[in-house]
Amino acid sequence: MAEILLLNGPNLGQLGTRRPEMYGTTTLAEIERDVRKTLAEAGHTVRCLQDESEATLVRAVHGAADCAGAIVNPGALMIAGWSLRDALESFPGPWMEVHLSNVFAREPFRHNSVISPLASGVLCGLGAYGYRLAALGLAHRLAEDAARAVGGGPTGAGGPGSGRVPGLGTGSGAGSAAGPGAT
Repeated sequence: MAEILLLNGPNLGQLGTRRPEMYGTTTLAEIERDVRKTLAEAGHTVRCLQDESEATLVRAVHGAADCAGAIVNPGALMIAGWSLRDALESFPGPWMEVHLSNVFAREPFRHNSVISPLASGVLCGLGAYGYRLAALGLAHRLAEDAARAVGGGPTGAGGPGSGRVPGLGTGSGAGSAAGPGAT
């Protein structure tokens, strides 16, 4: 059972009450619960952290080198969080970036991210559901990486280590219709 880091940056602790017209009414605790449930179905546990300080987030990334992967919502740190970017660059596993709102439909200064080019995948504009999709995509990626490491493709009907993740179909690799992990 591999552990996944769920990292949330500044202001995300206020979800549910901060600008609900933009970010929805789902709280961070509800998102964490959904991510835990989704990843548990794929055989993973979750380590959660939200903080307002970039330094704390950087320390968390460095301290999570034992995690198999991560889901990261850097919040506004996507714009100029260079130390967080550098920490994520050295993170050993795949990680997904999530934004509740569609940053490309917002102010132009939000259109450029220093973090996104490093991510294994980026989801934005899907609200709290984006976290669930990121969890499914990350689990799919980890299962495929594990299958490739032992010299084969997906095996079995879908438990931990089988190469299949519930909700993502049976395809593998780019071009399949497997879901968020497909390109």
